[in-house]
Amino acid sequence: MNRTILMLEHDDDDRYITQAVFDEGNVDVSLEFVTNSQDLLNHLQASKARRTALPSLILLNYHTYPLSASEVLKTLKADPALGHIPVVVLSGSVRPDIVQECYASGASSFIQKPSSSGETNAKITNFIRYWFETVELA
Repeated sequence: MNRTILMLEHDDDDRYITQAVFDEGNVDVSLEFVTNSQDLLNHLQASKARRTALPSLILLNYHTYPLSASEVLKTLKADPALGHIPVVVLSGSVRPDIVQECYASGASSFIQKPSSSGETNAKITNFIRYWFETVELA
C-alpha cells in the first residue's frame, strides 16, 4: 500500500514541525512537500504522466496561492484520476463559512492547525491513527 502524504504548506516552520512529529513517531508514511497550489497540481500531473504512485492523501493549507484552496479542491475532484484522493484542509483559523466552502468543494476533512506543541503531537497522532490505521485508502 502506498503511504505517501503530499502536503501543500508554504510555511517552513510548519513543514519542519510536521516532518519532525512524523519522524519522532516512527511513522511509516512518506511526506512530500510543495509550497503553492500550482506546484501541487504540477506534481500530481507529473505523477500521472510518469505513471508513478499518486499520494494516498493530500494535506492542503487553506491559505494558498495562486489558486485558492476551493479552486484546488474543485480541480482535483473533477479529475477522474485524482478525485479519489482524500484531501484534508488545514487552517489556522476556523470560520463556519470557510469550513462549509471547503466541504462543498470536495474536502474530506477540515482541521484547525494546532496552537501548541502538545496539541500538535496529539492532533498528528490522531490524524495518523485515523487515516492510516482506521480507514482504507486507495
